[in-house]
Amino acid sequence: MDALEAAFQRSLHLFQALHNVQGEGRASSSLAQRALWLGDPVTARPLADRAWELAHARRHERDFIRAARLQGEAALGQGDLRTAEERLHHALTRARAVNLIEEELPALVALAELHRNQGSLDSAYDLLDDVWEWAERGPYPLFHADARNVLAQIERDAGNREAAVAAATRAYRLAWCDGPPYAYHWGLERARAPGRPRRGGAG
Repeated sequence: MDALEAAFQRSLHLFQALHNVQGEGRASSSLAQRALWLGDPVTARPLADRAWELAHARRHERDFIRAARLQGEAALGQGDLRTAEERLHHALTRARAVNLIEEELPALVALAELHRNQGSLDSAYDLLDDVWEWAERGPYPLFHADARNVLAQIERDAGNREAAVAAATRAYRLAWCDGPPYAYHWGLERARAPGRPRRGGAG
């Protein structure tokens, strides 16, 4: 167990001991997100389901939206595309209704990845088109890096090697955030994953 997981687990146990249902739900969401970053949707899915269940206690819209997105991403990671699409669209619709950009953007990125997996590259491009303006003008470099990583995969699937290299390189640079030692670890890992088209250096 690493330090991040240990902190989230301590928080979860503390909230459970205090019967703080909303806190328990948020800790479950954080653990689900960590599992997804680690590429472990099997662990993430019940945590996301638990977060969704607990969101009903206080009925805060942000809690419902995040839990639904995490459920969708976990289902996507397990190849359950039907559930993934329903949950991600649910999260996207609710996020847009309350202008929650920090959940709208990752839902769009996950939906683009889902459509890529389905071979619907045009619709994947269209979904990412809704990300770029907010990503460029807002303080969202992590979501921007995720979107560029998905774009690199789409371009590679389409046989556009030069565009794939450009997208992966941009993702790598974005993931460095303010530069060493501050970086978006999981964005960097995806940008330089084996088999990904890229050029050397973050320059």
